[in-house]
Amino acid sequence: MTDPNKNDTPTVKQFESGVDLSNTLLPMLIGGLVLIIVGAIAVMTFV
Repeated sequence: MTDPNKNDTPTVKQFESGVDLSNTLLPMLIGGLVLIIVGAIAVMTFV
């Protein structure tokens, strides 16, 4: 029939790739906050 270990390969590859969600979310959060601050400063200069 079907191989029971077939469904485990994507999660195993994700862990083996070394990509951690905490390592990717924090820079995205900081980058988003920086973009918001820069946008707010740009809006304030024209208003």
